[in-house]
Amino acid sequence: MPFYRFKTGTVHLKGSKLPAPCGARALIEGREQVCMAFSGYLCDGPDPAHHSGTCDRALCDAHAREVSKNRHLCPDCHLQHRDAEPQLGLFTSLV
Repeated sequence: MPFYRFKTGTVHLKGSKLPAPCGARALIEGREQVCMAFSGYLCDGPDPAHHSGTCDRALCDAHAREVSKNRHLCPDCHLQHRDAEPQLGLFTSLV
């Protein structure tokens, strides 16, 4: 049963066939809350809890980070991905 946040408030759409709401944390009206916008993507990052499969967090257009064709990461997995693969050869010397 998805909940969605609109400018006028939160709406519960019982029995709908709509996608799950975005599960990313966002700063809304000065407080950190779950985004709850309509999702169009699922996170393809590794599952941090079970170390198998993918994270599968529902993501809206604003929070999905595209890292390759048809591969999106949530903000948490994107930070882990970015820290795990530093830029190689950034300070190589020219000989």
